[in-house]
Amino acid sequence: MNCKKENILSWKSEGVKLGLIDIREFYESPEINDSEVINVPMGELLSYDFNVETTYVLICGTGRRATAAVMEIARIKPEVKVYALDGGAEAYLA
Repeated sequence: MNCKKENILSWKSEGVKLGLIDIREFYESPEINDSEVINVPMGELLSYDFNVETTYVLICGTGRRATAAVMEIARIKPEVKVYALDGGAEAYLA
């Protein structure tokens, strides 16, 4: 499942508990300097302790890796609400 930045802003205004996760490696750019975004590289993502009461948005470079990660998380942990951000980090920062 994919979402847009507008969805994130809407969920925030509705009081939805969000988990924003940058799945890129630490050396990738552009850097997201936002205290609401945590970095969990894709290789560590499946061992992340997802909370079923949180809606997660995964951020990568373009949205493709995040989409693949969402499909895998949905397969392994179907109770987790998780989305991939269309356009990746550039879209988040826009």
